[in-house]
Amino acid sequence: MELKPVTMEKGEVYGKLTVLAKVKTKNGLKWRCGCACGYSGLLVRTNELLKGKRTSCLKCASTS
Repeated sequence: MELKPVTMEKGEVYGKLTVLAKVKTKNGLKWRCGCACGYSGLLVRTNELLKGKRTSCLKCASTS
């Protein structure tokens, strides 16, 4: 079974997170996301966004 590459676009929204840019790290591809609270330095893995494991920054998640 061959996996197809996931394509995300700037501006896509996952919960409170908005995709801002693609970032290549030494641990693989991640997405820089901005939270609805204004924080914009969050790096998130593709599967965390697609599976709903990460829908806000840690500050917002602790107040929910």
